Amino acid sequence: MKYIMAHDLGTTGDKATLFSEAGNLVASSFFGYETFYPGPGMVEQDPEAWWTSFCRATSDLVSKSGISAEDLSAVSISGQMMAVVPVDKSGGLLRRAIIWADSRSSEQVKALLSTFSESDIYRITGSRLSPTYQGLKIAWLRMNEPDVYEGTYKFLQAKDYINLRLTGKFATDFSDAVMTSLFDISKLSWSPEMISALKVDNSKLPEVLPSITDLGKMKSDVARDLGLSESCRVILGAGDGCSAAVGAGAVEVGDTYLYLGSSSWISTITKEPLLDRQMRVFTGAHAIEGHYFPSGTMQAGGSSYSWIKDMLYGDNFLYRNEQDVYSYLDRVLLDSPSHGEPIIYLPYLLGERSPIWDSNARGTFIGLSASHKKLDMVRAVIEGVSMNLKWILDTLEESLPITSIRVIGGGIKSNIWKKVLANVLGKTLTVPENVDEATSIGAAIIAGVGSGLFNFSAVRRFIEDVDKIEPIRDEQERYLKLYSLFKESYCSLRKTYEGLAGIRRG
Repeated sequence: MKYIMAHDLGTTGDKATLFSEAGNLVASSFFGYETFYPGPGMVEQDPEAWWTSFCRATSDLVSKSGISAEDLSAVSISGQMMAVVPVDKSGGLLRRAIIWADSRSSEQVKALLSTFSESDIYRITGSRLSPTYQGLKIAWLRMNEPDVYEGTYKFLQAKDYINLRLTGKFATDFSDAVMTSLFDISKLSWSPEMISALKVDNSKLPEVLPSITDLGKMKSDVARDLGLSESCRVILGAGDGCSAAVGAGAVEVGDTYLYLGSSSWISTITKEPLLDRQMRVFTGAHAIEGHYFPSGTMQAGGSSYSWIKDMLYGDNFLYRNEQDVYSYLDRVLLDSPSHGEPIIYLPYLLGERSPIWDSNARGTFIGLSASHKKLDMVRAVIEGVSMNLKWILDTLEESLPITSIRVIGGGIKSNIWKKVLANVLGKTLTVPENVDEATSIGAAIIAGVGSGLFNFSAVRRFIEDVDKIEPIRDEQERYLKLYSLFKESYCSLRKTYEGLAGIRRG
């Protein structure tokens, strides 16, 4: 039996997971690392800490699984996206990584938009402009840390740095390159227009290759230190969004999945970039060359639910009732009818990306009365998040039909979420056994394909659906009426949100 090792190099740590070539999860290991906040809007991590966690997780996984090193065919990494890792020609780090959550390059965004229309940027890159994207952060370094910029041989992403340590090769994949604001989504190559506009030296950008590219064997000293065989192949891998798509089983045109976590999104698979006239969704590059995954991401999905839970059912509730709050809410919401007076919740606690792209928007309850209880507000939050996801779904469906959706992420463990989502979206939902493992599964499949163990159809070995939820017609019709009012409410409040933002800014 051959095995595959997948690493999910995330925001809080590195999760290593071992899978058999038959698709069975054998063992996993996790080691965390620190995040630094050196100034307003600045978020950094130390790539050396990534490497330490990678090494510890790898060694721990080999030890606890008991497999022979000779049976490990390949390793691949799914990495947090949009980081900037500047390295010199020897691969040495020049500073800490500026990670995805960092927004220090807001001024670079403003400067670019003063000379370049956002619609042209969207047409080239497949995304709106954002200070979180790598290209804007590189432009910030050029202006604010010129010594680092000039000394940089290549600007890498998170997974690329680990691959460099493993193999000595400087490379990135299409999925990470697309999310830089420097890459042409249609031509799948670095964009001369965007590189020129941001004044980035294109020689400092790495070679871009398919996610399944075999980078070769590990360095012999690294393999020895990790307890691995030199015959183990290192497969380039993908950004975490792309890996999640593969791990959710979205590998053929029309395959669609929904991730319900702190942030939430819907992605589908196409053979062409989806360039929406209103720029409501963005397009990523899939691990299957020539395929794309148009997506709409909302900022506060599961985090809206966490927020209302903390606000209304805090530690004292747990102490009195001695049970998990989420389990309690799941049970009582399923057992209790909806209030006769519906509440609309606009889930914009953190502003919003898709489909409205309004950083001024804020969370709002509409329709509260003295007869409403805490449970009614919790139900409204679940419904409001689901309605914003429907808005995203409707946007995607303007370009292609979607019949069913596989749902992953921790939020879908809730039975009330499943029921409400199915009825609001009006779609059949399927739920896989390992709802939290999509990113690791995706990295493992990419490793298996890249090392020649199987092709992408092997996704069926790794994913087993254990639940299927059909929408209920009467509930669906009721939610359609609320959904219309949901969209109308946001449009009516847009000016109010703008006014409140002006007061906040002084």
